[in-house]
Amino acid sequence: MLIAPSILNANNLDLKKDIKEATAAGITRFHIDIMDGHFVPNLSFGPQMVSDFKREFPTTEAEIHLMSDKPDVLVPAFVKAGADLVEIHYEAMSEEKVNHWLDYLIANNVKAGLVLNPDTPVSVLNKFVSKLDQVLLMTVYPGFGGQKFIADSPKRIKKTRQLLTKAGKDIPIEVDGGVNGQTAMLAKDAGADVFVAGSYIFKNGNITEQVKKLTEILR
Repeated sequence: MLIAPSILNANNLDLKKDIKEATAAGITRFHIDIMDGHFVPNLSFGPQMVSDFKREFPTTEAEIHLMSDKPDVLVPAFVKAGADLVEIHYEAMSEEKVNHWLDYLIANNVKAGLVLNPDTPVSVLNKFVSKLDQVLLMTVYPGFGGQKFIADSPKRIKKTRQLLTKAGKDIPIEVDGGVNGQTAMLAKDAGADVFVAGSYIFKNGNITEQVKKLTEILR
C-alpha cells in the first residue's frame, strides 16, 4: 500500500515545508495535479515546479496527473522536468493519441499511467493494459480538491482488478478523490493499492499525525 499525497492541497506558500514534513513521516511519492484550465476548469502547477521538486527531493517520486487535452506540449515538458510517472486521461484525447503518448513515456523510461473518469467504462483498459505501469481511477470528478468520494467507486475498483488479473497484469490501481480513513479502507478492500490523499493529509492539522494515521489504517 502506498500513500501519494496531493500537493494541490498543501500550503502552496510554504510547499517545501509541507513536503519535508510528509517525507519525514515516510512518504516516498507525491501526486502532482496538473490542470490547464481547459480540460478541467482550474489551473495548477507547471513543469518548472516539477523540476524544482526533483532538485530538492531527488529520491522522492513525482507522480504527474495530467489533466489536459494538450499532451503534445505538456507530456514532453514534464518528462524533461524529471517526472517519474506520468498519468494521462483517456477522455482527453483520441485512442490513437493515448497509444502514442504511452509509447513515448515507455521510450523515455518514464512510468506510464492511464486515468479514467468516474463515467468511463473500465473495459477501455483492455486496449492499453500491456503498456501501463499504473491505473488511476478517479473517485470524484477531476478539477478540484476536497470533493466527496463517489459511493459506487469500490465496484469500479473491483472490476478493474478483475480485468487486470484476467489480462495477466499485476499493476497498481490508484484512487484519487475524497480519500480519508473510511473511504481508503473501502478502496483497499476493493483492490486499490495507491491512495491519493490531499485534504486528509494537509488540511487536518498535523501532517505527520495524518500520514501515520492513514498508514495505520491501510496496514
